[in-house]
Amino acid sequence: MSVLEFRPRFRFVSPMNEQELLGRIKDHVQGTSGHGLLCRRSRSQLTLRFEEKLRHAWTPQLDIHLEKETEGTLVRCLIGPAPNIWMLFTGGYLFWSFVAVVGIALGVSQQTVNEDPWGYWLLIPSALGPLVMVWMSLEGKRRSRDEMRTLNRTVDEALGCDCFRLAMEQDANAR
Repeated sequence: MSVLEFRPRFRFVSPMNEQELLGRIKDHVQGTSGHGLLCRRSRSQLTLRFEEKLRHAWTPQLDIHLEKETEGTLVRCLIGPAPNIWMLFTGGYLFWSFVAVVGIALGVSQQTVNEDPWGYWLLIPSALGPLVMVWMSLEGKRRSRDEMRTLNRTVDEALGCDCFRLAMEQDANAR
């Protein structure tokens, strides 16, 4: 992966220990108030997200998970939408699937009793609804690019490396 994409995942091994990494990132985020980022820590995991006043539906967050390795610390990063957006899309796809099943069941039932099978008309919105949701996700991806770069740049500045490039190099060397 050569560019930041939607839900990019990257990982690399850092020579620093877990506490040093957590401290550097947290200190950097608290010191750079210009980006409007907040840092939440839970054991060996950090979540970087934008302040509430800067957040929109498409605003991403960065989840960092640290694991102890023999050579240092494995840093796993995932930039993606907030969990509430995932639930919104999951609920939407479930709803349109339900509408399709009801339309098919209703249409078949009406056809069986020789009635006008108008239930099949429910298949049209159940096909268009997911297309609208795909368009919404692509639009959110487009709008979140700058924020994704800000999150990536913040981690790079905190750790003093180009972490995305380092992850690609380490991945290429592992193969």
